[in-house]
Amino acid sequence: MKKNLFILLVISFSCVFVNAQPKNKITVLYLLPFHLNTNENYSSIKNSTEIHQMKQFEMMGFWLGAKLALQEFEKSDKNINVIVRDVVTDVNALNKILYDSVLMSKVNMIIGPFYGSLFPIAAEYAKQHNIVIVNPFSTRYDFVENNPLVYKLVPPFASRPERIAEVFLSEPNEYEIILWGDSVISPELIAYKFFFSAQNIPYKELHSLSLHGHLKKSAIIIPFFEHPTKVIYAVHSLVNNEPERNIIVVPEKWLSMSELTEDFYNLPHLYFFTNYFVEEECAAVKHFQADHILFYDAPAELVTFSYQGYDITRYFIDLFFTDFDFSKVNFIPLSYDFNWKHIDGGGFENSKTRLIRVLNLGLEEVR
Repeated sequence: MKKNLFILLVISFSCVFVNAQPKNKITVLYLLPFHLNTNENYSSIKNSTEIHQMKQFEMMGFWLGAKLALQEFEKSDKNINVIVRDVVTDVNALNKILYDSVLMSKVNMIIGPFYGSLFPIAAEYAKQHNIVIVNPFSTRYDFVENNPLVYKLVPPFASRPERIAEVFLSEPNEYEIILWGDSVISPELIAYKFFFSAQNIPYKELHSLSLHGHLKKSAIIIPFFEHPTKVIYAVHSLVNNEPERNIIVVPEKWLSMSELTEDFYNLPHLYFFTNYFVEEECAAVKHFQADHILFYDAPAELVTFSYQGYDITRYFIDLFFTDFDFSKVNFIPLSYDFNWKHIDGGGFENSKTRLIRVLNLGLEEVR
């Protein structure tokens, strides 16, 4: 009887060790919206910008950056298994991937820059099967709220007024705070109002397109206009209303508008928030850029997610091999700055927003 029990235990432990992946081995599943079944007329493409506006290429830069990161593990003692699947908005197609027992049996991590409508399904599967899942681009808090295996990379909007208070509001009442926009209520505006109210920091909402007559002293002006015509009108008002004494924190998307003139970019105290930023003169950035051009004959760009794909792949595979100890990750991301906040009962959210100053027609991060 004892002999039979011993044999049974040996067989049981053998099965455990055969099925478990050694600690120098990881299987990563990438779920990317490649739209492989979409028919497009490629003959109409005139430039690279139009290429990346096509659905099939929206996340191609992310994948190319990820491939460069994966190449860096080839000479290490780590064994990286990679699975890539096309995921768009079809629930049945996603479930076909997730419930393929052979495909998913060894998966340790899901990196999912696919559409947010399907993320809850993949996240719930990951939770049930103890698989880490990375959410690169969504702002939704509910994805990370009740799932301890989710990593949300986009900082919450609440981190923006916190950063403004930290950088500019050391002296009480030094600035008048102006939340400037139309009647449209956005999650970001709500975050500003909630933070300032909770901290007893006075602020004023302004719905006029002109600042003239509304500024009583030096101000921190935070505009929220989105319609191009209103943005252009607002910029003229910013340029013409004592810009040397006002701090202006504009939406990042304003900087991509071709209609804005040098007068805007020469505003003396012009800032914006971003989720990722690259120091062009950094040696590691230059090295990555050279590799990207060498392998793909095209530059890496934030707008095409090249850096983000590289950073996320390198960082999270390294994190896996440190047993998810952030302090032991040696890799420094090129475009992200991670400051992880553990959500009570949930996963991890990056709380580090990046405040960038436009200075001398260049960009520098406020440290």
